[in-house]
Amino acid sequence: MSKIVVVMIILAISLASNVQAQSLKQLLKTKKANSLKKCERKKGYWYKEKCWANFTEFDTNITKANIDSVVTEQMNAAKNYGLTIGNDIKAVTFFMPERNKKQMFAITVFKENNQQYTLLQMGDFEEKKENLLQAILIEGHIMDFGENQEEMQKAVRASGTSQAKMYVTDNNKKFTSQGRLKYINTEKTVPFKLIAGEELVGMGDTTLKVKGEEVFLNGTLGTKAYKQFKDLIKEHPEVNTVVLQNVPGSVNDEVNMHTGRLIREAGLNTKVLADSEISSGGVDLFCAGKERIVTKGAKLGIHSWGGNGISANDLPKDHPAHQYQLTYFTMCLGIDKGPDFYFLTLESAPADDMYWMKDQEIKNWTVATKFIEQ
Repeated sequence: MSKIVVVMIILAISLASNVQAQSLKQLLKTKKANSLKKCERKKGYWYKEKCWANFTEFDTNITKANIDSVVTEQMNAAKNYGLTIGNDIKAVTFFMPERNKKQMFAITVFKENNQQYTLLQMGDFEEKKENLLQAILIEGHIMDFGENQEEMQKAVRASGTSQAKMYVTDNNKKFTSQGRLKYINTEKTVPFKLIAGEELVGMGDTTLKVKGEEVFLNGTLGTKAYKQFKDLIKEHPEVNTVVLQNVPGSVNDEVNMHTGRLIREAGLNTKVLADSEISSGGVDLFCAGKERIVTKGAKLGIHSWGGNGISANDLPKDHPAHQYQLTYFTMCLGIDKGPDFYFLTLESAPADDMYWMKDQEIKNWTVATKFIEQ
């Protein structure tokens, strides 16, 4: 990999970090107003006796009244999206197109056999035109490398070029590209094709398997999981317990909270086994159970959420970005434990790390209503 390419990759990472810093600075701005009416006149967002200047444009909340239509729309749109390399359809978990003057950096992260890979496409770019981009396939999530050039070079698995285009349809930006990748130290070349939009990333890849009165859940939570649980509750009234096995998190927290609400409203219990490993949005969903059964040996991981260029732990506790998660955890764990547990998750580890709860913490916070010792 040439030094120029390494510099471009580092620029892509720096650009993403700069977007985060700018987003946080914008999100913390307030306007001078001491009432709801004055705040509304200034087009601010009134919360906790403050007029927040820019929260409205970051607010991605989905209401109970429109969640079903949102999920249907996203699932229909996502049918036309995806990444294929060779003949394999990849499970995309992250997509971010960013511009730096005339250059484009399109970062696509996908999973294969529980390993993350990054397809990075970059080069000069004009919207609505076909653009020739350099394509690089990296083993691992690109944001984990920072500016470590040596590790980044070791992680490159293939490189090539692509023809890419970005355009707007139905008020959403779509990014399409196709090209070929040549694997390092081999003669193997494969075609790839990407059609991406915001709906693609939030889909998740969950599976549900009904066994008697239990349903076994695996995979990353998202829009797909909401539809699966909606159908499950209707079609399998005999199921009373959701067993979470390997649930590493959520790629659509707004929808995931509604999935948790479905579980709570249906009166379903949640359970983790001795070999279960759940984290992030997986723990959120587990907390929605009417009864929550933890078997000793299960791993429950928590951390701060991040999104829209921010990390939740960087926000003050009275910021409106917390309000929906606070409502959710209050529903799950009650007013005495819910809000405090939510802020514990933010303080436990940053968004790119994980804190694995100790057994006593799981008991003390009533994450488990029943703890099975083995």
